[in-house]
Amino acid sequence: MDNKRIQYHATGLNLFLILLKNAFLTVFTFFIYHFWAKTNVQKFVAENVEWAGERFSFHGTGKERFIGFLKALVLVIGAAIILGIINTIVGMIVSQSIVQIVSTILTAALFLTIAPFILVGRTKYLTSRTGYRNLRFGFNGKGLELGKIYLRGGLLSIITLGIYFPWFYIEQETYIKNNIRYGNANFGFQADGKEFFFLCLKGIFLSIVTLGIYGAWFSAEIQNYIWGKTTFQGKKFSSDITGGQIFLNLFISYLLVIFTLGIAFPWAVVRMTKLYLESVSLETEIDFSTITAQPDATASATVEGVEALAEALEGFIG
Repeated sequence: MDNKRIQYHATGLNLFLILLKNAFLTVFTFFIYHFWAKTNVQKFVAENVEWAGERFSFHGTGKERFIGFLKALVLVIGAAIILGIINTIVGMIVSQSIVQIVSTILTAALFLTIAPFILVGRTKYLTSRTGYRNLRFGFNGKGLELGKIYLRGGLLSIITLGIYFPWFYIEQETYIKNNIRYGNANFGFQADGKEFFFLCLKGIFLSIVTLGIYGAWFSAEIQNYIWGKTTFQGKKFSSDITGGQIFLNLFISYLLVIFTLGIAFPWAVVRMTKLYLESVSLETEIDFSTITAQPDATASATVEGVEALAEALEGFIG
């Protein structure tokens, strides 16, 4: 066994039993168990990922996610009340059609403004709850700093009709990955937006020409490129997944799901997760003696609550 390569030990049967239990209890508790269900899946995934003879762990709890949901609910209700007051005031001055336009703009602006803060909060929470060899991961990023990247990158992507998006994506990835750490040791990421642009241009063009078939090879190129630009303690990661592997496994997974009327979905998920994870390796072993714990007391499950609230509203509206 290659100790430099990630190993994934999950089975479709175990995931099936977890999803079955989650579905039953989520329905039985009128969605409340959703927070524990999500945690169960993340614990299952983490505990089945192995690197260098050690498995990962996930220490989040459904309780903290549920409390985060309640906090998020208060925040969302407060924002809705403020928007309602603004709409009422505007409605006293202009016509109802203009009120609807203003309301739509304000709502969109609100979500665009909080998007980077949600991403930072979610990353802080997930990394702080993920462990390996009795040490936790962490994230040092700040919402305001990522917000500046989003503002500039989002505007330029709109102005250039999407052409700037690859540079925006690389800038975002660079900020996020350079601020992720394991204990007190940071990860690193350095990539070129122009290089990524031509990779995307080729991938999109060939995917269109081949009616989507090249999408598997495009996905492989993205995975290999991003991991190939990622480092830890100056040591490079690599990924050697191929488009043929993705295409074949997706084809088999679709057949499994279709011919079992969805029952084999957990097996398909495990199959694809295993394929992607086990393609990743680190060029050499890590010196763990130089890494010490650095807990993150600022990590909160409130952002997870915002996402859960959005999922609930989407399900209700759908």
